[in-house]
Amino acid sequence: MAVNWIAFHLTDRCQLDCQHCLRDPGQKPKDLSLATIRKVLAEAKRLYRTRQVALTGGEPTLHPELEGVLDAIVEHDFTWHIVTNGRRFEQLLGLLRDGPARRERLTAVNLSLDGADETTHDGIRGKGSFRDVMKAVTLCTAHGLPFTLQMVLHARNVHQIEAFGLMAAQLGAARASLSMLQTTGTHHDEALYLPPHAWQDAQHRIERLSAALTMPVTMPEGFYREQIFHVCEAMKSESLHVDVEGRLNLCCQHAGVPSEGPPRDVAADLATTSLLEAHGRLLGIIHETQAAKLAAMARGPLGAWDHFPCNWCMKHFDKPHWTDEGAGGPSAQRERWRGAWAKKVTLPVVR
Repeated sequence: MAVNWIAFHLTDRCQLDCQHCLRDPGQKPKDLSLATIRKVLAEAKRLYRTRQVALTGGEPTLHPELEGVLDAIVEHDFTWHIVTNGRRFEQLLGLLRDGPARRERLTAVNLSLDGADETTHDGIRGKGSFRDVMKAVTLCTAHGLPFTLQMVLHARNVHQIEAFGLMAAQLGAARASLSMLQTTGTHHDEALYLPPHAWQDAQHRIERLSAALTMPVTMPEGFYREQIFHVCEAMKSESLHVDVEGRLNLCCQHAGVPSEGPPRDVAADLATTSLLEAHGRLLGIIHETQAAKLAAMARGPLGAWDHFPCNWCMKHFDKPHWTDEGAGGPSAQRERWRGAWAKKVTLPVVR
């Protein structure tokens, strides 16, 4: 069925400094407006009979009107899941306790865990964040909430694929998800880079892990495809993504990521355009992208990286992408980020 779920990029606020973050928040933090969310939910239910909503960010629990967002989901008869770093999990639990209908419609809490041990995870996401996730896991178990552990793979944690899967199974996760890092456009890319053959090796290890565990182990879009012409979930319109500015765009991988020139993945502003009209424009973007892929295949030969569909898509839209030499495309500045992202300031020497 088309448009099985709607993903809302609720906010680009976040408490963490993850080195692999794809957002490029060179501006003030933004929050998706509740009015736009309500409008999209009503249209999606009426037009497509969509049932599921995904809440992402940034850290979605930092949205100032999260309670209103959850009530809108309930009012429009959707189920929902949320992707979170776990730091504000007790506040989320409070919203679930206050509204049993919110709890009844929650299908999963997706917790971001980027290492099977505290040192690896905190080295990527910041001190204390591993314990936040473990506490959230404990609370999920105590309250009977289904949870998924999801890991973004790169050179700093790829050695922990098997340990991550076993850990997820032992903790009682409903599913383990391992995704492929897309280029961040920052100086961190050099340390996070893996060549194509290393990604294929990781993919084979995940497949073996999936065969060994009874718990589902999944790989989102992005990994190697033998057949170069691949139609992903977003291009099939199985899901629609609303970015933090309330625009229908191609998918979450593109949202907030810098591009050379105006972003070409954006279909329309949903505050002023109907979901149906925006979806029609999105199909035009998708068809243009598919035609460009066919043209590239006709020109041939294509390289190893062209077998990775998300990487090819990012390159096509003039965004950061992997190459044989490392990261290519535009840079991300991330001027308001802290810690590792902070600009290095050299003060004059006073003698």
